[in-house]
Amino acid sequence: MDDYIYNIDCFDTAAEQIPFLSSMPNTQKKLLIDNSTKKAKRKGSFLFREGETVDALYIILDGRVKLMRYDSEGREQIVGIFSKGETIWEGLLIDDSQFPYSAVCLEKSLICIINKSDFTKVLSDSNIALNIIAMLSRKLHDANERNLLLSTRDPKTRLAAFLIYRQKRDHADTIDLQLSDIAASLSMRPETVSRKITELIDEGLIRRSGKSSIKILNFEGLEGLTI
Repeated sequence: MDDYIYNIDCFDTAAEQIPFLSSMPNTQKKLLIDNSTKKAKRKGSFLFREGETVDALYIILDGRVKLMRYDSEGREQIVGIFSKGETIWEGLLIDDSQFPYSAVCLEKSLICIINKSDFTKVLSDSNIALNIIAMLSRKLHDANERNLLLSTRDPKTRLAAFLIYRQKRDHADTIDLQLSDIAASLSMRPETVSRKITELIDEGLIRRSGKSSIKILNFEGLEGLTI
């Protein structure tokens, strides 16, 4: 079955989530609003596939999307999970770039799509904005690559590195993610993640609250596991 497509304005819904866009003059915002598209994507549907040309910016209004690719042995490697309020714009400002990953909806998701041509058009008169956004795009790429490298480590070390990564990314000592999300990010079984979380709790490095909240109690100790 096809995804539902809504040809209605969606940019205002997410503009405040992207500082560079929220500060745009109204005339530039209007250009993006008039040409943006909202899609309701079903679980398992693709936003884009590895190797396709980067042609749009994707804002997640609701739901969750994973970035993944397959290794040389055909095993799935998940390099990131994006949720409500996050944006996928990797390689958007690099000429002739291709997606290094595929994006798949983990659940029914609502996506705002802004064409690359429209996005670059409104920014073409601001070199500073372009430089900053290009820097953030590269930073996102680096973060995804680091996330991918976690899959080659010992499970406990991998989990510790992931928690450190999320802490730095979110600027908070508490990581709010379902166990299944952590497992998917690390290409680990949920039961393995659960066991390693228990080990870190027993060592006094973290504390778990409920099913989806982990608080880092000893950052230095956690970091020591990754050295």
